[in-house]
Amino acid sequence: DVGATTISSSVDKVGARWSRRGFALSCLGGVGCLALPVRGRAESLPLERRFAIFRDDNEIGRHEVRFTPTANGFDVSTDIDIKVKVAFITAFHFSQRANDRWIGGQLVESRVTTDDNGKESSTEIEARGPTLKVEGGVENRSLQVPLGTMTDIAFWNLDIVRQRSLVDIQKAILTDVAAASAGSETITLAGGPITVARFTINSQSGRNGDIWFDADGNWVKGRLVTRGETLDYRLIA
Repeated sequence: DVGATTISSSVDKVGARWSRRGFALSCLGGVGCLALPVRGRAESLPLERRFAIFRDDNEIGRHEVRFTPTANGFDVSTDIDIKVKVAFITAFHFSQRANDRWIGGQLVESRVTTDDNGKESSTEIEARGPTLKVEGGVENRSLQVPLGTMTDIAFWNLDIVRQRSLVDIQKAILTDVAAASAGSETITLAGGPITVARFTINSQSGRNGDIWFDADGNWVKGRLVTRGETLDYRLIA
């Protein structure tokens, strides 16, 4: 995995004054002011996300996120499938399946299986009082992290840019993370051009890169770097 340079600013202090367009202005130490969507997607039911993953402009996989409402929150199912072929032969494959439960805007349970080019592992997360117990991963670890911590695939949730640490679900470790605003810009989706907020996320372990959110806090684009490879996420639905 690519090492990350820690960004000195954090996004904990999000401003409380919202603009008419659904964006808020928040000043980050050393970064300046940025546009943030009004809300994250941790309490209301988010939109399902389906991305095609491209490497060097060649489609190599899919990343899909589905949501199911429950009595006091919702369940999240994430499926990631990547295959890199050389001369019609699969040279590398990666798949990850995660089933999460969110209650009151917090992750309370997760079951994850990973197949990293034939090396299989599983990770389980469960809320216990004020903590989350994390067990498994490629080295069969066991640790406790604060309740409210998110995993490193929760890009559907705008609040990921406010986190100082994430659970790397493949390794079952807590990794430091920092996000910085890259400003707002206009991108074109199937429905036409929209204004979005862009953030750069760096972590000590796992996924790094840029993610884009629309004015309602929906994840609409990604450019993630892992193992030195840049993967472009293009929204299908």
